[in-house]
Amino acid sequence: MAGFPGADIDPEPDVWSGAALDDDRIRALAVGAYYGRSWGAYCDSVAFLPEEPGSSATRRETAIEGLHESWGVDHAEDARDTIRRLLAGMHAPLFELVHPLAVAAATDTGRVDRSGLADEHREFLHTLSGFRGYRGPAGIDRDYDAWLQAIKLGITDNLPAPLQNDATAWDLARLVFIARASCTAGYLTEDEAFEHMLTGLDRARQHYRNWRQFGDGFLTGAIFWAATQDLSAAKSQVAERRRMIAGLHLRPSSPWRRVALHAGAPVFSPAWSA
Repeated sequence: MAGFPGADIDPEPDVWSGAALDDDRIRALAVGAYYGRSWGAYCDSVAFLPEEPGSSATRRETAIEGLHESWGVDHAEDARDTIRRLLAGMHAPLFELVHPLAVAAATDTGRVDRSGLADEHREFLHTLSGFRGYRGPAGIDRDYDAWLQAIKLGITDNLPAPLQNDATAWDLARLVFIARASCTAGYLTEDEAFEHMLTGLDRARQHYRNWRQFGDGFLTGAIFWAATQDLSAAKSQVAERRRMIAGLHLRPSSPWRRVALHAGAPVFSPAWSA
């Protein structure tokens, strides 16, 4: 399959509880399938279940801790605010701004002083950061430098080609994670969590034609985010994240094989290489 690491996937079947969900609710959960798989959770339940055998912590305890430590989410309003920010675009709009500038600086051959173009970009982004209230390490120019280095170091060469320039999937998959984790923690009801996830599904269908595009967008956003945190971590994450996404495309038990992103569209087949 073009763009993916051959048969190097986790073949362990995805788990299903057998809940009677309509296809759109399965699709809404499938937007966050990467995280459901990471948690070993049912593909058709909102809460992260079943409980992990042999674990000293319940799923609820783990969700509460994870939401607090990684997201600063400690109650329902925190969860709703985070979901709103993800839906509005937490990292995808930043990537949309930074990426073309970084590519131009990394590939420009029309100037003798190639660093000069990057300096112009940094000055522009530093000024823009000031207007938007970002300072110091939070400046957009820092994110630009990180992504420029990721391109120059060839980290992005290991992403599926051509590179998916729409990273909205990264924000939307995490929206589903927050909704599911918040339901698991007891902050949101199942109905409210589904309401948020179905909104995320609508947004995903506005941006992508199929799970292949969605998965590529998730990878792009994930590695962009990782590069802004730690370039060495970004390099090490590419292979594992690609392996996870490839598994979602190829395992017969995957939710991406059970329902297409768009109702009425054909479900992905491994023989399809478009």
